[in-house]
Amino acid sequence: AKVRVECKDKEQKVIFTKEGTIDATRTYYIHVNEDHGDETCDVALVSSPLSDCKTADPGRDRARVVLTSYNGIVSDSRFANAIGFMKDDIMSGCTMLLQSLMEEEN
Repeated sequence: AKVRVECKDKEQKVIFTKEGTIDATRTYYIHVNEDHGDETCDVALVSSPLSDCKTADPGRDRARVVLTSYNGIVSDSRFANAIGFMKDDIMSGCTMLLQSLMEEEN
């Protein structure tokens, strides 16, 4: 799959983008040299190589990431929350699993 780092200024104008590719271990690395402390940056899904898994999961189609070194974080590495696509067909057993989880809540 392809993902993109996208940073917007205060007026929500996109001022920086850079794409990356998710590898076989479901990991991606996007090297960003510039400081984006005054911007809002997200990692967003771009495309999926799987024909039966191309729809972005609502609410998990992007994740906020802080791209500045002026916030007390010592490491240059940043980690975004999980993002992902949904399968077109429901897997067998999912309905029963969800029902059992709902029963446990009651």
